[in-house]
Amino acid sequence: MWYIGSMSEIRFGTDGWRGRMGREFSFRNVRRFATAYARFLTRRLRIREPRVFINHDTRILSRRFAMETARIFSLLGVVSMVPPRDVPLAAASLAIVDKEMDGGVAFTASFNPPVFNGIKVFNARGGPALPSTTALIEQEINCLPEDWDPPRQYADNSRIREIQPKESYLKMVAAQIDFDVIRKARFKIVVDNLFGASREFLDELFLSNGVAVDCIHSYPYAAHGQVIPYCSGKTLKDLSRMVQETRAQVGLATDIDGDRFGIIDSRGRFVDANHVIPLLIDYLVKVRGMRGGVVKSISSTRNIAHVAQYHGCKVYHTPVGFKYISDMMGKRDAFIGVESTNGAALRGRAIIKDGILFNLLIVEMMAREGKDLGQLAGDFNRRFPVLFAHEISLGATAARKERLLELEENPDGVDPGFSPGKLQLDDGVKWIGPDEWLLIRPSGTRKVMRIYAESTSRRKTRELIRQGRRILG
Repeated sequence: MWYIGSMSEIRFGTDGWRGRMGREFSFRNVRRFATAYARFLTRRLRIREPRVFINHDTRILSRRFAMETARIFSLLGVVSMVPPRDVPLAAASLAIVDKEMDGGVAFTASFNPPVFNGIKVFNARGGPALPSTTALIEQEINCLPEDWDPPRQYADNSRIREIQPKESYLKMVAAQIDFDVIRKARFKIVVDNLFGASREFLDELFLSNGVAVDCIHSYPYAAHGQVIPYCSGKTLKDLSRMVQETRAQVGLATDIDGDRFGIIDSRGRFVDANHVIPLLIDYLVKVRGMRGGVVKSISSTRNIAHVAQYHGCKVYHTPVGFKYISDMMGKRDAFIGVESTNGAALRGRAIIKDGILFNLLIVEMMAREGKDLGQLAGDFNRRFPVLFAHEISLGATAARKERLLELEENPDGVDPGFSPGKLQLDDGVKWIGPDEWLLIRPSGTRKVMRIYAESTSRRKTRELIRQGRRILG
């Protein structure tokens, strides 16, 4: 699935539909989507007066897009449940489940620059909609005439309701965290809300439970302060600087819609999911006594499988995209699902990735062990392999798309630079060896090709990335 390429085309990729505002992402296309989604619910699913949660992030016009969608829904017989302000996606998903709604819509473009916006669709279980659902919505869009436009006047707004999901969500999260342990640790903590929906959620959970925190970027700002609202080493430089200046034990961040987490250690270094999640899984099983399977995307570190298997947990692999992880967790007895881009979910009423919850779990792990992340990683690496992962993006030219199709048809005819003992073709091509792997796949959100690699040395991983470039051309 490729990135949107024309003014009128609406295509859902790995994490929803995204487009540049004023071009692909216009009020007209939002109205087209709203009409199609309403028809999907009422005609395809045959739900009489369906109820849908409509959420949005802090991007410019996101609130207006949300209310425009609510007006179209009301006109077409769909009840819209709209919060008074932007809320984290996990809070919206929990409300969908608790209030027994029929689905949800969120206006957000995740890590894209401020000029972009997007739409994510959620099912009645609060999880991301699968391609089988978004394909039907796309069909409804394509059934609309080329000159289609909704009525200029919205005669009936009676199906628009306000809902406040905050308290229920905060109560759910607080019940899963041992704040007594965190308080006793007396950590210095810095929270970066990245101008997004987690403000007055993540910080409030700490403060209302007696844990002092310093906060930055804790107000809505559509231009994001020239900071891409994403959790990475490049985007969390302000947080890194403050952690070092205040000598904090940890810095915590969430992205603009609150579904991803970002960790800065006491030395100001960004710690990605491939390094911190295996430690957390070990803690959740060993200390918290959690049981069940572990779901991971194929681009995630192998150490997730190593630690899961060490504790006797089954491991399930999915293509890239949290919708597949959420679906697999619902089908299997899995207590956690993880993707490589700092997204993870615990088994619960709604299976959705939650940056707020995982930030808190990581702090609890540090507090209970009485160690910083560097010390915890040292302990972990004495029991499990030290692995080095890397990824790059290349332009998705026609020649590279064609080459990937050839690779998918004949992966055995390619030498990836090591002796693969296994192949995975669920999402691109992944060659797997005893101590390394190489993955080539198309992005579902941008017009690029992704190359991922992991091995037991930085040098070998860099060589695998170079080999992937040579293979793809």
